[in-house]
Amino acid sequence: MKKVLAMLMVTLMVLSLAACGSSTTAKKQTTPAGSSSADKSASGDEIVIGCLQDTTGVTSTLGKMIQGGAEWAVDEINAAGGVKGKKIKLVTYDTKADVQEAINAFTRMCTTDKVSAIIGPPVANIGIAIAPISEQYKVPVLHFAIDDRATIKDNGKPYKNMFLFQPSAKQQGAIMGNFAVQERGLKKIGIIYNQSNAYSVSLLEPFKKAATKDGAQIVAEVPYQANDKDFKTMLNKIVSAGADAIYAPDYTQELILIVQQARAIGFEGSLICGLDACPPFPKLCGPESNGIVYINNITESEPKIQDIVKAYKEKTGNDATNKFFLGYDVMKIIAKTVEEVGSDPVAIRDATEKITGYQGLTGNITIDPNTHQTKGLEMVMHIIENQSPKMIKRYSASEN
Repeated sequence: MKKVLAMLMVTLMVLSLAACGSSTTAKKQTTPAGSSSADKSASGDEIVIGCLQDTTGVTSTLGKMIQGGAEWAVDEINAAGGVKGKKIKLVTYDTKADVQEAINAFTRMCTTDKVSAIIGPPVANIGIAIAPISEQYKVPVLHFAIDDRATIKDNGKPYKNMFLFQPSAKQQGAIMGNFAVQERGLKKIGIIYNQSNAYSVSLLEPFKKAATKDGAQIVAEVPYQANDKDFKTMLNKIVSAGADAIYAPDYTQELILIVQQARAIGFEGSLICGLDACPPFPKLCGPESNGIVYINNITESEPKIQDIVKAYKEKTGNDATNKFFLGYDVMKIIAKTVEEVGSDPVAIRDATEKITGYQGLTGNITIDPNTHQTKGLEMVMHIIENQSPKMIKRYSASEN
């Protein structure tokens, strides 16, 4: 009996050890994604850069393009030997256009992945959400969210780690307002905007200020909710007010419906739109897009832009749009900065604040240390003809 008991105890001990071994393996399998990047970064094998983008949500057309441009730049850099002999590793998280998802991903990049810098989102709501949280960390965020609140605190001082790499909403709105009146001769303008979207709201007052200063009248201003799909009643209100143009600073999905429904009710006047009317919008919207004027970071007719567009199309089958080149430029800027000051996030932050005269594909980039926004960066007004963009005029944001 004693022998039986002894054998039973041995068997139980073996099973217990096996169970412990299984538990350890399970923990390794559930280690958070990105921890291997942190280990390599710590050992100096590679430079880890974060990319915080919406790649499956409602603004995924924007996030995918920024990610694509950043990846294209990384491939070029690594093919040329990397930065100081180290390869760049891009770690991308999908925000799913959700603020809490973005906050969680941002925190993970800073704490688990140990990234040296983050290529931030173009989405204002997300940029605004992570801005105050970014103060807790030492990682610079090079982003494209144009609402001032994504870069500047209520006291007028910039968030220490947040940097905007395209003209702000104030600058873009002023350019579009000036263009509408000075170049197009528009006098009576109606506005339709998403009152729950920070991007849409941020472009209102700068446009109105510039347009009315030049002599135009805002004849109607119609807000809508995020879930609205039927805009005909709102558009009829604008048309009935005598508008000869409609200003629609809206995201792509909503803008398609607004433009199509405006044409469906017989409105033949001008529509002035923000960055979301850039390609691929004309093809997505259809022939109703013809005649729309919009602002862009680039013009597709430039040779350097055309070369990359062609190469990207051949490799991926996709079109490289304006956000692609924002991601490309910022990744190149980060690599250049690491080349100069190393991969320490604080050193990169300090150097980013001093960027002056960097010639990128989106223009000549200088960061104002007082605002952490670009100074004098040009933007280009276009018109859609035959569902294709045609450049009209360049504007410097410093003029507005």
